[in-house]
Amino acid sequence: MSKPVELYKDNASGRCSADVYRNGERLTDLRTLIDFDKLKARWGLRSEQNYADEKVTALQRLARYKECNDDFDLDCCKTSAKYYHFQPVQDMYEVLWPEEDFPRSILDSAETLVSPEKALLRCTYIKGGSAIAWRELESGANGFQDNKKLNRFANAAATIGNFMPVPSGPAPSGHQSFLRYSEERYDQVLDKIKRHYCDSSQDKDKFFCAKKNLCWLDCFVGWSEFVDKNYLKGSFVDDDYQIVAFDNTFDQLSGMLENRSRVMLEEYEKRLEGSQRSAIA
Repeated sequence: MSKPVELYKDNASGRCSADVYRNGERLTDLRTLIDFDKLKARWGLRSEQNYADEKVTALQRLARYKECNDDFDLDCCKTSAKYYHFQPVQDMYEVLWPEEDFPRSILDSAETLVSPEKALLRCTYIKGGSAIAWRELESGANGFQDNKKLNRFANAAATIGNFMPVPSGPAPSGHQSFLRYSEERYDQVLDKIKRHYCDSSQDKDKFFCAKKNLCWLDCFVGWSEFVDKNYLKGSFVDDDYQIVAFDNTFDQLSGMLENRSRVMLEEYEKRLEGSQRSAIA
């Protein structure tokens, strides 16, 4: 098999700096780091589908990404990773979840904590349907493009705070099935994991029947370490390790994703500096 195509438009040598993931106080929409021309050439995409374009709104980027992006996932899941490499996401995973602590035989896929599509269907603005008309949303119908809350969420959903490595697996025990059976709600997913650590004999979801998934959960000594090592404290989980209840608003989800991004960035920068000092020594 040929080497995966690098989609990071800067294609830098060495690790990405922390500044790749932020621009001052603004957190980077990872889609804007993609070399869209490579995707365009391979899949015959059109210029108006360019979801890396920084000149359009975050909501337009999200709509374009969802409409035309069947072959690449920002989270570099196991399937798309066969064909593509995206350095900003891969560096984030390798630094924050190092292989010596999280063997890649176990942690070999990834997932978003918040599904933009499910959030759009659930949170106040788009009601009554089971699917998003992405082309209509991208075109600016119904004035959505001017909605600041929607655009803030669309940007936050593509920042590093929305991504987390997980084990891969087939249905019905894989993480995709686990999310589906949990209504793709972060609070329901985390509640099931917390209950597993409290009393695994009460596990009901088939996710907990798969040895690989249990090996992943065993990488953490209990619920509090799961929260700490997945950078969930101060965002999806409060300081007392209680799961924050979902209130069905974009503002809440945006704030959580932004807070988690900042926690991850702080740790990422700290670890990079530590490895650089070790290399000099």
